[in-house]
Amino acid sequence: MAQNVTVQGASYSDVPAVTLPKTGGGSATFYDTTIASNGAAATDIASGKLAYVNGSLITGTATGGSSWTKIGNTTELAVNTTSTSAASAGTIAIGSSAYTKDKIIYVRIRDKSGKRNGYFYGSDTYFMNYWNANGATTTLSVVAQCHYRYNNNALAATAGAYGVYGYSINSSGTLTIRRRYNSTNTLTINSTYLIDVYELTPPQALF
Repeated sequence: MAQNVTVQGASYSDVPAVTLPKTGGGSATFYDTTIASNGAAATDIASGKLAYVNGSLITGTATGGSSWTKIGNTTELAVNTTSTSAASAGTIAIGSSAYTKDKIIYVRIRDKSGKRNGYFYGSDTYFMNYWNANGATTTLSVVAQCHYRYNNNALAATAGAYGVYGYSINSSGTLTIRRRYNSTNTLTINSTYLIDVYELTPPQALF
């Protein structure tokens, strides 16, 4: 990004730019765009943006990355039950945009008191609408779900849907949280939980 140059017999080292007078007044600065290695390519630059690399004008083609955005939460959800039947523990309004095709919804639930022996700890649930277009009337599909318990100082996941977990999201953007006790495990789910809901929009359609 800098060159050694000679102007009217005088040598200058590591010159990154040269400023010259303009015919109509003022000045213009010309920068050296030569890059020895690791120069940017069109795929490294945001789509439609322009940049000079090694003297050539490049139009970016990159569609950008993705990031999680929080779209809902509850600071406290009290659960007190020993019922082995699954039932609603409440709902969270996350907006109808959550039902967008290909969007991924992540529901993170954690026991407010932290990891305690003999207690259900929390769950992670992912939803994805990968076949319905906007306006569909069915609920989103659960694509991954983990339930955690903390017992004997060991954190373990189970396949059974017990504890407190995200259950469904309908087309209006209502997330239903369920709670269910599992009598075969020596733990309780009676506690207060923190719930955060995030969305991820992929940079391009997955299907």
